[in-house]
Amino acid sequence: MGIAFTEKQKKGWEILTDSRKTRILFDGGSRSGKTLLLMEYLIARAFQFPGSRQLVARKHRAHVKQSIWNNTLKKYLAEFVPDETYSKSESELVVNFFNGSSIIAGGLDESERVEKILGNEYITVLLNEATQLSWNTVQMIITRLSQSVSDAHGRKGIPKLCMDCNPRSPRHWLYICGVMNRDPDSMKPLPDASKWARLSWSAYDNMRNLPEEYIKSLQSLPELMRARMLDGIWRSSEGSVYDEFNEDIHVVKPFEIPSAWKRTRAIDFGYTNPFVCLWGAIDNDGRLYIYREYYKSHVRTSTHAEKIREMTGDEHVSCTVADHDASERADLEAGGVSSENALKDVREGIQAVKNRLVVQGDGKARLFFFSGLNNVLSEMHDYMWQPQREGGNAKEEPVKENDHAMDALRYMVMSIDKKKKETRVASLEKVDNRWK
Repeated sequence: MGIAFTEKQKKGWEILTDSRKTRILFDGGSRSGKTLLLMEYLIARAFQFPGSRQLVARKHRAHVKQSIWNNTLKKYLAEFVPDETYSKSESELVVNFFNGSSIIAGGLDESERVEKILGNEYITVLLNEATQLSWNTVQMIITRLSQSVSDAHGRKGIPKLCMDCNPRSPRHWLYICGVMNRDPDSMKPLPDASKWARLSWSAYDNMRNLPEEYIKSLQSLPELMRARMLDGIWRSSEGSVYDEFNEDIHVVKPFEIPSAWKRTRAIDFGYTNPFVCLWGAIDNDGRLYIYREYYKSHVRTSTHAEKIREMTGDEHVSCTVADHDASERADLEAGGVSSENALKDVREGIQAVKNRLVVQGDGKARLFFFSGLNNVLSEMHDYMWQPQREGGNAKEEPVKENDHAMDALRYMVMSIDKKKKETRVASLEKVDNRWK
């Protein structure tokens, strides 16, 4: 049973079977052989440890069904695993083996599915395209890596978390965690860094299993996309909504906010997706500094409200704008966080943010971010326009992914700039009335 390993897959197998490594990241180019190797590992674990559960999950169930269930797992089973040793449920996306073990494929895009997944304990978890998930979600899933099972010789299985992905921005939490071995929240070294292992992959590692034309198609991609999809390099993508964003210009070292500066907050609701709150301060010249973030999923709104009040402390916040969900805003209000409805026009909001990113005549932009805000900075790199459709133009709207902090940022900028515009108009009207 099993595939004929490439040289890179041999290195990957050594990492997977190393008992000292329980947090494993395989990152790299498209069709480099990493996901197929991980699938073999899950099946091997299912056979080795009777009664064990292996979870393979992705952000969206539809994606895990197509990419993992249909394109990888079922094909592997049909080619390498005897039919009599397993059965599968297409509706539940579950493979049950003769020894009581199972592989469960699931999406993390609905609360009911998440609760069902978290109702089980697992010995192995594979997070496919892990860059689509939040660090908070991954931490929560890690708590379910607690199944106790043994092999035929009485040796206990070691629970393992495996993740694979195509690279994104070096600001992404997965790069910080899996490559730099630092905590994405504090940027301090991971306390369990010795348990982490990472292997970088390229499509060139799997050339013997790929058509020559496929490699050529990757080689012909634009430079930044080629770096990610062919070479497996963590780079910001082409097609960024905020292509004006430059960390050398817009990211500043944190400083104490003067008490005279006006402060504001913006909130984007989420449960399965992250709930986001951003804090901003406006200096005397109208420049906006995003100085704090709160980014959390799978938590009730009442808990978010408590945390927002705790993080705000005795700061005076002049205004909080939030998404329009009435029940969520009511829960915030009950928790001591009052809010106004945000202005939600996406195109107008994006343009307002882009305008603030432009360096003005004084040599400075009008929007800055404190360094260390890894979630919002990661999204600034990963917030993409819809790709160009074959035979047509690209949609002039962003991809609805990696945009939760981006929504909150738009709400804040629109709130500030709209009030600024209204004040200017009112002032002009007052002057005009003097001459009537």
